[in-house]
Amino acid sequence: MTTILRDQKWPWIIALSIPLVAAACSGTTTLQTEPDAASAPTAAWTKAVNTGDAAAVAALYAEDARTFPPGGPAVSGRSNIEAYWRTDLGEGGVKTVLTPNDVVTHGDLVQIAGTYEVDDNNGIGVATGQYQQLWTRTGADWQLQREMWRIDPALQRETANADQLTEAWTSAYNGADAKALLALYADDAAVSTVQEGTVEGKPAIEFFWTADLSGKPKSTLTLTDVYMAGELAHLEGEYKVTESGKITSGRFIQLWMRDPEGWRIHREMWWR
Repeated sequence: MTTILRDQKWPWIIALSIPLVAAACSGTTTLQTEPDAASAPTAAWTKAVNTGDAAAVAALYAEDARTFPPGGPAVSGRSNIEAYWRTDLGEGGVKTVLTPNDVVTHGDLVQIAGTYEVDDNNGIGVATGQYQQLWTRTGADWQLQREMWRIDPALQRETANADQLTEAWTSAYNGADAKALLALYADDAAVSTVQEGTVEGKPAIEFFWTADLSGKPKSTLTLTDVYMAGELAHLEGEYKVTESGKITSGRFIQLWMRDPEGWRIHREMWWR
């Protein structure tokens, strides 16, 4: 889970609330806090991930499941989730520990909220944060319906390095240099905006930024949260763009990873 964050709405809360409303209308509510209910699904998920077997991990997800990795769009459907984990797990060797902190059950629904820790194959910590999972139970089997992962930006701050990344992006953007801006993105990067949705891959991202920079806008990025661990940097902040006298502002998230050639953006989201 070395690439596991981004803030998203929580669609499974809606799913969980529907049966609760029905139960309330009927005069009975069976919502319970049962810490032990998290044991079986948590153990199954952790075992599959720590063996590095993407197919075994995906088998735990429902056909129409959805997972929210950090800094990128939702991944929907079991086959797409398997492809995501195959890339994320790579050659394996990492170890993930889940610690459920809050467990709520209702019938065959189990909602788990907790924290996670990821160590590389040398036992060095590479990521920590929070997660949410919504499981359903059919007989003795468990299926994961929805989940979200968030790297905790408050755990580690390295503002000097983060400022360098922000300055590199801002310099290319304010110079209206699409080529220089594109060089900051990984080949498999994804950029999400309210206006355009999500564009993936360098060709699409180059087209997007070339069009965006045509008016020679100027941008200012202000970091509000920084989390850096090993080869990963998660940046959150506020942006202000001035173009033709008009000012647009909002928030952004960037997930950078370092490869032998330097830091590259893998996931990015802009919203107002």
